[in-house]
Amino acid sequence: MYTHDYPRLIKAIIHDCQVTKFIFGKTTSLQILLLCLVFLGGCTSSESDQIYEKTTQKSFQDVVQDAEFAITENNFRITNRLHIGKAIIERGNTDFPQNEIVLFCNLELAEEMLKIEPRYINYCPYKITVTESAGTVTIGTRLLPHVTDNPEMDNISKNINTILNSMVEYAASEDPFILDEN
Repeated sequence: MYTHDYPRLIKAIIHDCQVTKFIFGKTTSLQILLLCLVFLGGCTSSESDQIYEKTTQKSFQDVVQDAEFAITENNFRITNRLHIGKAIIERGNTDFPQNEIVLFCNLELAEEMLKIEPRYINYCPYKITVTESAGTVTIGTRLLPHVTDNPEMDNISKNINTILNSMVEYAASEDPFILDEN
């Protein structure tokens, strides 16, 4: 599913350490523990691996408009817009930067994905975020896990991630024809 089989990984590492001990001599429990931690640290994916972002000098409104255009051009339907920055400004924090979230879905892709892995409902709807900070605008999206125990789901996730990446690329780009290349 989503996580690695850590107990099996730890047993494999301990086995490898025991083989190393046989070949090279004494191996302490501390060395085995350190090897496990180093190996497991390399196996876990961080949240930043699931976020795809680009920055641009385009105006905030242009990026939002281009993101919405890219969403609809890729056969997704916008389901909601969350004007987070505007809402915070209206509460009295007039120095708060603009932030917006655009939520969207494609029911055909959702159906295909959820037939294989119902828990992926947690990734629905997809979203693109647009944030203004220090004279630049950052656009991002959360990607689906694409390395799981299910190759069929991995293929769907890679396909959806490619589409999400192209939307971010288009919204950040000055090139109005970038969608034609995908």
